[in-house]
Amino acid sequence: MPDRDDETSKSYGEGWSYVTLGFSFALAILAFGALGWLIDGWLHTLPLFAIAGGFFGGFAGFMRIYYAVQKSTGKGEGGKGTG
Repeated sequence: MPDRDDETSKSYGEGWSYVTLGFSFALAILAFGALGWLIDGWLHTLPLFAIAGGFFGGFAGFMRIYYAVQKSTGKGEGGKGTG
C-alpha cells in the first residue's frame, strides 16, 4: 500500500480545498440572492434586492477565495511571502 504522505496525496488535499472554495462562492451568491428575494417579497419591490444580493454574494465569495489563495501562497502575511 502506498504511503499517504507523499507529494501526490498532499496535492489532492490542496485541490479539494480549492473545490470547497468554489462551492462556497456559489453558495454565497445563492444565499445572498435568496435573502434579497425574500426582502423583495416582503417590500413588494422589483427584483432589486435579489440582484443586489447576488452581486454582494459574488463579491463576498470572491474575496473569500482571494484571501484563501493569498494565505496558501504565503503572500497574505504582510509581504513575508517568497514569491
